Amino acid sequence: MAAKETLDKRIQRTRKVLHEALIELILEKGFDKVTVQDVITRANIGRSTFYLHFKDTEDLFLSGFENLWSLFEHHLTDQTSEKASVWDLSLIVFQHAQSYTDVYKALVGKQGGNLMSAHMHKYLSALVREALKNQWAKKNEKVPLEIVVYHLASSLTALLAWWVDHDLPYPPLRMNEIYQQLTQPAVESMMR
Repeated sequence: MAAKETLDKRIQRTRKVLHEALIELILEKGFDKVTVQDVITRANIGRSTFYLHFKDTEDLFLSGFENLWSLFEHHLTDQTSEKASVWDLSLIVFQHAQSYTDVYKALVGKQGGNLMSAHMHKYLSALVREALKNQWAKKNEKVPLEIVVYHLASSLTALLAWWVDHDLPYPPLRMNEIYQQLTQPAVESMMR
């Protein structure tokens, strides 16, 4: 049992070092320019060790996103009820991004590239859809729910990327107020 626990800790430590190296490199030169060789050199890990854990830099990148999203989901569960609004959710997104600024810069900022923005959009869409589905009237034929979800998730993803790329010039509460001012009137008018 102790040998397995030691192995698990070594695996966790290796993965952590690789993720940290990738984040640093993305912030320095952008995801598209980072190679496996860059990561293993920065992490001081052998190539065979890297390939024991990940198939390429994209796999490492997505694994880092999954870790971040898991942390976010725990934070979200702690902070909201089942009846949380889209704007409660967006505030928690901004707060979480402030807590993990460098990671968010690497994942959704301009250095992260399109891969992570698309991934973030997908996850945020699922949360927005869940927040709206109980409120959205089935009789609302003006604009389908999926289009509203896409719009809200796109706006949130874009504002989040702008915010981290500009070194968080406003606190999370203010960013959420801006997001709400930009999106809430239209959504509420459709819900009537």
